Order: sequence, then C-alpha cells, then structure tokens
Amino acid sequence: MVIGLRLGLVALKLLKSKGWFGIKCCIYLPLKPPHSCIIDGIQVATGCTMGKRNIEAINKEGIAAEFTTDKGLIRFRLNPKFLEKIRETLSLSDEEATGALIEEIIAADDHALFEIF
Repeated sequence: MVIGLRLGLVALKLLKSKGWFGIKCCIYLPLKPPHSCIIDGIQVATGCTMGKRNIEAINKEGIAAEFTTDKGLIRFRLNPKFLEKIRETLSLSDEEATGALIEEIIAADDHALFEIF
C-alpha cells in the first residue's frame, strides 16, 4: 500500500493536481495480494476510485502506472531493484524487516523508487 501512496502523491505533485476529479489512473501489476494492495494506496492518495471509474487495473508482470489529467500524462515504473527487495523481504515473513522496508520506501527519493516518464 505504501508504494501506491507514494505513486499517487508523486503523480499529484508532478501533474499539479488536487486529485479526486479530473485525474485518471491506469495501473499495471499482478492482480493478487500483496501487489494489488498498491491499488488501495493509489485510491487513498489520489481519490481515483472504481466507483468514479477513474482507475483501471490491468493484470501484468512488474509494477507500472499512468496518470492522466488535462495538464498531461505521466508514467511510472517501480524500480526493479525495489520490486525485488520487496518480494525478498515479504518472503521472509519477518515483521521487523517488513517495517524497515516500509520506512525505506517512505524515505526514498522519488527517482530512486520510480522510473518516471
């Protein structure tokens, strides 16, 4: 979920959007937990919801997203190194390691966490 929050907040900042209305998101990721929890974070951060039909999730390997407003389009891809680190950490079932990873994601530079196009 933290990845989704970061994705949404960075998109709002770069697109100079307030969110909720006038923004659309298309997220590409495996449609199964824990990957699909990213969708929850995006919804919280941007206000894009299934009910407003301004978010779409497409089943695909990797994690990427597109955000569109009347001011433009921005694309993101989760840095493959972060994705691998997340998968390795979650496979350990170690709460302390997971907590440390969440802190790292929160503190990471936008361009270290995401490839932004």
